[in-house]
Amino acid sequence: MSDSKNTQTIISEQRYQRMIDEVQDYAIILLDVDGNIQNWNKGAQKIKGYSEKEILGKNFSIFYLAEDMASRLPFNLIAEASNNGRATHEGWRVRKDGTTFWGYVVITALHGENDEIIGFTKVTRDLTERKLAEEQKDRDAKSIELQNKQLEEFAYVTSHDLQEPIRKIRTFINLAKKNIGDVENTTKYLDKMDSSAEKMVQLIKDVLAFSRLSHDQSEFIDVDLNTTIADVVSEFEVLITERKAVIKTLGLPIVKGIPVQLHQLFSNLISNAIKFNHEVPQITITSVVIPDAEDILQNRTNYAISIADNGIGFAQQYADQAFQPFKRLTSEFEGTGIGLSLCKRIVENHKGSISVQSEPGKGTTFQIKFPRIDN
Repeated sequence: MSDSKNTQTIISEQRYQRMIDEVQDYAIILLDVDGNIQNWNKGAQKIKGYSEKEILGKNFSIFYLAEDMASRLPFNLIAEASNNGRATHEGWRVRKDGTTFWGYVVITALHGENDEIIGFTKVTRDLTERKLAEEQKDRDAKSIELQNKQLEEFAYVTSHDLQEPIRKIRTFINLAKKNIGDVENTTKYLDKMDSSAEKMVQLIKDVLAFSRLSHDQSEFIDVDLNTTIADVVSEFEVLITERKAVIKTLGLPIVKGIPVQLHQLFSNLISNAIKFNHEVPQITITSVVIPDAEDILQNRTNYAISIADNGIGFAQQYADQAFQPFKRLTSEFEGTGIGLSLCKRIVENHKGSISVQSEPGKGTTFQIKFPRIDN
């Protein structure tokens, strides 16, 4: 009878071990007291990428990021499991090939007959899809919140700015009525009305351009910025000749983008550099490759494109306001105040960023960062 029970026990243990070995949705690992791997199931191989032969005897800390090792996270988890019987953690883990996954980990202390710790079980589940979905949900929620806020501000400012030329037109109509026999003054009032109407038309065009930016990734193609700048210069040929403007370019790259939007981006920046200038406009456009500090671990780099001019400039404290819709930093020159906000939106649509450095009387430099094509 005893032999039969022993046999049943052995068979039960074998089935239990086989059950653990065959599980593929969870990495189930047996560790010794120091965290060295003693056993390894198929789920661990699937999730972490190592074969059992490659991993047995190695310390489980091999799965942790360098910053986690620096903070001694794996060893702190072992200590917590030793003290409390169990430790849990969620975070990024490293596979054999260097890629990362979001793992939910449970480490449980194993005790011997005298209640001493003889090792640990470590169960890991790959929750990368859930983590990415949560992050995307958070990004979408923040994006919707930001867009709603921008829409409210945009609607308010747009209605205000559109009302201004209408108010002027009505004022000049009333003045014209009162001076209907005065040809000279009536003509002057008609010119004022025409100017206000033209301003309203331009404002409407700018508003439409601002709101119609496409986010369709299928429209993105390789765009040679040297060609884009050449097209813009050709477009402003008469203005450049009149102002004797000098535009120099050096080593501009090819980027992924929507050609019409990139044309509009540089058209706005170059026209501003010519327009907001009391001197002979000098515009220099250059490009360098720089690492992206936020993605340094992934070895990503950006193109940093600078557009520098010798124009009137403005106080640096107003740099953030420069990219807000309808914010105009000078009343000396005509404009709707949408141009730079449109530039910002175009750059962000291309997964880049734009910043500005300026000083009154000493010119302005815009820096645009675009991701490199080979990233």
